[in-house]
Amino acid sequence: MPNTPKDPPKGWLWSAGAADYMGVHVVTLYRWRRDEIGPKAKQIGRRRYAYKISELDAWMNSDYVDSDRATAAA
Repeated sequence: MPNTPKDPPKGWLWSAGAADYMGVHVVTLYRWRRDEIGPKAKQIGRRRYAYKISELDAWMNSDYVDSDRATAAA
């Protein structure tokens, strides 16, 4: 049986798909996750991250507010 990745949940994109969707390199998404400045990602398994499409749209339109990070900064 080949080791093919499963599709992300409906309304979500894996990191590579999210990078293509946003027009950035996948390493940029990694750096944003590491530095906690980009759109929020959900870790699925040990090495997979998924991004909610609606949050990517909000991030690109500058309407994004991450309540978890905003509360921690206050």
